[in-house]
Order: sequence, then structure tokens, then C-alpha cells
Amino acid sequence: MTTQRPTRRSESGFTLTELLVTIVILAIVGTLLTKAVILGLRFTAGTGKRVAATSTLGTLHRYFYGDVQSADSVTTGPACGVTGVIVHLSRPGTDIVYTYDRPTGALNRVKCTDKGVVTTLLGRFDNATSTRPVTLSCGAETSCTSPMEVTLTVQSDPAAPPTALIAVRRASSS
Repeated sequence: MTTQRPTRRSESGFTLTELLVTIVILAIVGTLLTKAVILGLRFTAGTGKRVAATSTLGTLHRYFYGDVQSADSVTTGPACGVTGVIVHLSRPGTDIVYTYDRPTGALNRVKCTDKGVVTTLLGRFDNATSTRPVTLSCGAETSCTSPMEVTLTVQSDPAAPPTALIAVRRASSS
């Protein structure tokens, strides 16, 4: 007669303690990962706003100096039926107006000629930052000596210092 030995049962699987430790570790890792993702998204959104403001400032810079140098007069009066005028630069046959639209945060350059009106979007500012992120410091509001210096002050981020764009008008031919 042969005796059979009892077979051992397979010991595969987790014990209750191992399962609880795994769940706790996953909860800790999940919490830390969530916080890291949220922090990264906040950082990215802030960086995006700063990059957009810098791009807007660069585009404004490209147009502003040439426009001021070729202007015969500088005012803040309306032109071409445009409202929200920051600065109005005019020369014979051409009016150029820089405007800021608070609801959309758009900074525009509007060129009016006999042939029509061309609007160029220079960029957008965060409209919660300021009611007017671009202001005229010299011109119609403040008298300047000839040749007139025209200064636009750009404050795109309240935490950063403002940027001043200073352009000098050409000497008058008269």
C-alpha cells in the first residue's frame, strides 16, 4: 500500500498586509504626482502670458519707432472712427493710431490712408492685469521739446517693471 503525501497548496497572491501597504504607497505617489502636475500647469500658464507680452512688446517696438519718426504731429485724438486711442500719429495722407481694447486685451495699430484702413493686431495683454497696459507719456497730454520725444510705457505684468519705448520725431522741414 502506498501512502500519498499531501500536496502543498500554491502560495501565489498577496496577503492582506501586502495589499494595504501597496494601496498606501500608491495613494502617496498619486497625491504627489497630482500636485506636481497642477504646479506645472500653473507655471506653464504664467510663462505663456509672459511670452505673449514679450512678443507683443517686440511687435510694438518694430512699428512704433518708424511711425513716430515719420509723424508730423502727435495727438491722442480719434482718427478713422477709432476709439480707445493711445496715440495718434499723422502725416500727410496717413493717420496711424495705436489702440487698446480692454474687453479683448488687444493692442492694435490702425493705419488710415486714402486707399482704406488696415488694422494690425500687435498682440494681446492679460486684460485683468491693467485697465491700460500701454500709456502715452509724452505727446498731446504732455508737452515735449522739439524734436518731440514720444514715450509709450508698457506695463504687461504688475510684478515686473514697466518698459519704456522712446522714439524721437524727425526734425520739421519748416
